[in-house]
Amino acid sequence: MRDIEDIGRKLREVRKSRGIKLKDLAKEIGVTPSLISQIEHGKVSPSLSTLKKILDALGETLVSIFQEETIKEEAKYVVRKKERTNIIVSEALRYELLSTKNNVLAMFMVYLKPGEGSGKDFYSHEGLEAGVILQGKMEITVGDKVFVLEEGDSITYPCNLPHKWRNIGDKEAIGIWVVSPPTF
Repeated sequence: MRDIEDIGRKLREVRKSRGIKLKDLAKEIGVTPSLISQIEHGKVSPSLSTLKKILDALGETLVSIFQEETIKEEAKYVVRKKERTNIIVSEALRYELLSTKNNVLAMFMVYLKPGEGSGKDFYSHEGLEAGVILQGKMEITVGDKVFVLEEGDSITYPCNLPHKWRNIGDKEAIGIWVVSPPTF
């Protein structure tokens, strides 16, 4: 299972491997070097929009920093339930990677606690997103449009439109999401 300490460690490894100074990264994305340091050391969970800004500045995606090259032939095509990569962004948000490493799409299961979301800020990126709600009730804002999705409802939207989301139900929301290309 991957948690915020793993995410921070991976971000620090990528930043250092590229020779990017902490203060330069912070300046580029508009946050303090202290915040970047706290994220890299697993002391704080960044909002999803801040995490996306960091990943973009490093030229990475959340999926790419955890999906590793594999030598097992089956793993090029199949992700077994017991072998899914779990990424814990915060106590409230967890992803399970469902797709194998590729340059076309990323598919993942999302688990989100009640009242939680992607953060107060909108974010955008390249590509197209599609998702289906398996459990719970989500509010998804795309541009100036607000959509409430319940179990069985799905949505598709261009990622270049500013978007954010939150669980407005009283139980954990679970959904399957696809992003193409895998920009997140």
